[in-house]
Amino acid sequence: MKQKLTHNLNLKVLAVLFSIIIWVIVVNIDDPVKTVQFNDVQISMVNELVLTDQNLIGEFKDGKDTVDVTVTGRRSVIEDLSKDNITVIADMKELTKDNTVALKVASNKYSGDIDSMKCDTDKVELNIEDLVELQKVIQVETIGIPADDYIAGDYSVNLNRIKITGPKSVIDKVQSAKVQIDVEGATNNVSASVPIILYDAMGDRVDSTRLKLNIDTINVNQEILYTKKIPVNCNPLGDPEEGYKVTGKVVIDPAEVFIAGPKSVLDNISSVTIYSSAVNISNQTEDYTTNVNIFNYLPNGVEAASKSFNGNVSVTVGIEEEIKEVYNIYLSKVSLDGLSDGLTGEIISGAASASDNKIELNVYGLPEELEDVTVSDIKVEVDFDKYLADNKLEEMSVGVYTLPVKVTLPDGLRTDDNLKLQVRIRQDET
Repeated sequence: MKQKLTHNLNLKVLAVLFSIIIWVIVVNIDDPVKTVQFNDVQISMVNELVLTDQNLIGEFKDGKDTVDVTVTGRRSVIEDLSKDNITVIADMKELTKDNTVALKVASNKYSGDIDSMKCDTDKVELNIEDLVELQKVIQVETIGIPADDYIAGDYSVNLNRIKITGPKSVIDKVQSAKVQIDVEGATNNVSASVPIILYDAMGDRVDSTRLKLNIDTINVNQEILYTKKIPVNCNPLGDPEEGYKVTGKVVIDPAEVFIAGPKSVLDNISSVTIYSSAVNISNQTEDYTTNVNIFNYLPNGVEAASKSFNGNVSVTVGIEEEIKEVYNIYLSKVSLDGLSDGLTGEIISGAASASDNKIELNVYGLPEELEDVTVSDIKVEVDFDKYLADNKLEEMSVGVYTLPVKVTLPDGLRTDDNLKLQVRIRQDET
């Protein structure tokens, strides 16, 4: 048996070697070794808690967070690989004092069949910064313009603060956090989930790729209000001091107000009237001015259509001192109408309140009211009706009486004279 195995041993060894050579040649012809470069493979940072536990954060220097990886292996293996199969890891546990860390490359496919994998650099350098947290109130901005006669009112949000974590150099740039909601052409409230955007002091957008936000969006409900312009009215309460009078001039500033609210509410409002008790001119001796908030007299839900208007209006009531004018009313101009048929009357010459056949009548009013008043504008008559009523009589009879005088003046004027005349009544002889 031994002789059979060793017989022609050299030839047998040569045959085996030749077979191996032939196999290698065939394999290299059918499935040759191939080298491929995968570009821009993302570097994954692991064990970052090593830094965050120290309130630090590491970032790849110059933003270089990818490498090119060269892979060598059989064609059948290489051609079945993609960049997604390759992982490059920077382990923060291996961070050196000079802030570098070695890279480890691996494949999640054919890992045992790959001849070699190599990055174009064996280590990366990191920037190490303080890890900072910042909180900001989220500001809401409207964009676009609502429909005609509508404006954007108040808004509500489900959250109004954002927490931002990241490198101090980036956090220091963040000046504000804002969201925008589009109200273009709106006639009803607008609701939307909108993204949060960070801005610097110049109003430019901050790149937030290096930052961690606890929320990315918030829900905003933007109120859309109908608007309307209405006049303001006021009727003052009380009377000025005796001897003084309201000029009739009531100045309200502004005389019209621009209001906003639900259309169903504003459709029922045509003006706003300030209660008289809010403008009390009792015993005043000069122009009276007060401020009143008109929203005290409007329904709930109605507000100013302009942020510059707080609802206050100024009300000024003109008050002036009266002057006195004396008018001579001749007795021949005093009316004796009102006697029953068959009776006639005459004013007795030299009677009380009369001298030289005339009455001196004191009339009070404002200068502009008295300016053009003449005697012909004043009506004076014997007031038979008042005398009968005061004395519980049915009708006048023949005799001599002291009777009250009724004076009718132009609007706005008054007299404090309590005039009486002696009148003789007799039977009509005709």
